Amino acid sequence: MTSVVIIGHESAGFTAASTARAIDKQAEITVVERNPYPLYHPCGIPFAISGELPDIKVLIENTKPPNIELRLGTEAKSIDPDKKTVKVIELKSGKTENIPYDSLIVAIGSYAFRPSIRGTDLKGVYVVRTVEDGEAIIQATKKAKQAVVVGGGAIGVETSVALRRRGLEVLLVELMPHLLPTMLDQDMAELVTQRLQKEGIRVLCAQQLREIRGDKNVRSVVVGEKEYPADLVIVAVGVKPEVRLAKEAGIELGPTGGIKVDRYLRTSVPEIFAAGDCVETQNLITGEPTLSQLATTAIRMGKAAGENAVGGKATFTGTFNTVVTSVHELIIASTGLTTSAAKKAGIDVVSARVRMSNKPHYYPGAEPIYVKLLVETGEHKIIGGQVIGTEGVAERVNLLTLAIQKGMRADELADIEYCYMPAVCDVIEPLTAAAEVVLRKL
Repeated sequence: MTSVVIIGHESAGFTAASTARAIDKQAEITVVERNPYPLYHPCGIPFAISGELPDIKVLIENTKPPNIELRLGTEAKSIDPDKKTVKVIELKSGKTENIPYDSLIVAIGSYAFRPSIRGTDLKGVYVVRTVEDGEAIIQATKKAKQAVVVGGGAIGVETSVALRRRGLEVLLVELMPHLLPTMLDQDMAELVTQRLQKEGIRVLCAQQLREIRGDKNVRSVVVGEKEYPADLVIVAVGVKPEVRLAKEAGIELGPTGGIKVDRYLRTSVPEIFAAGDCVETQNLITGEPTLSQLATTAIRMGKAAGENAVGGKATFTGTFNTVVTSVHELIIASTGLTTSAAKKAGIDVVSARVRMSNKPHYYPGAEPIYVKLLVETGEHKIIGGQVIGTEGVAERVNLLTLAIQKGMRADELADIEYCYMPAVCDVIEPLTAAAEVVLRKL
């Protein structure tokens, strides 16, 4: 009988446990989770902060895969690869135990990164990672009036919108030249900035947070050479892979700082697999190591790791980092490479951006939709796509992801068959229109 131990019970760990149980009905599966609840959804926290979700507790799931031993409130302290045991501690009682394994899956996730600047430890400075973080921010918004959000990625943008919904004055600060720098090119990001400004959010790009000032409580922030008042600061500059356990156990890390794995999600140590935010994977376009700290990636990794932990041969080869976020009803999504990422990888690209309508202009509710395609100049293969609009955005980016995955060329995308009905979509598909513009440039 195979004994499987899984460290972590978020997207990757939960999926791994479910998959392992579905494949091997006899395996002994033990999951160690430091939180007091089985599973939660961190991507929903900004929407609880905004009040769109009336109770943040709805983000907590009290379900678990059937017939597994789930040890909540229990933290893994160390891994002994020689003895094939995991040392754990019950956080309430302090009781320790060594759990033996035949296969181990490290799915411990990531942690919110705080930059090494003065003032990040002041009262009133938060990160957006756990349910407890969300609860603290919601309480703080009841008294706060001026908020500064540091970091213009998806979480920073979503949290800025959430705080504005709560009635706070909001300043959003991004170090890079434009918002959502890993998702969008500058011309597309400008559409997001314009929408945020329309909502009353002030945006500063190409600006660095230098200091958070205050006594015990935050009073202001210094951005560049200017000081801005703030009684609430959100640090949303990204997450880092949680790799301490792996590093101490002698498991090899990759150049991105994540756990290095092969296509079967095996680590450098026999019988130990890894999945989720703590893992380094491969960008499927450039072939370079990358982190893909998305729930969708974690679930796909979890499936492969769970199957392989009980003797399977499932593979996870990499990611295109397909992402979606929103500013109220404006939806922003992307897949593949941006222009700057392609340039960094040494790929010559031609791009085209089109502004279409998601429905015929005469139909009530017709809204603009923007599509940008990136095509490499050699074989004319699609390597990136960005879509912004109010309807059909995520669906089109999912289709573009499939097109990239299958090596589709621009002329093939321009020639796809599509549907039309005035109440749903226009007679000309925006994806094909963008492909035709690219082809004319090529």
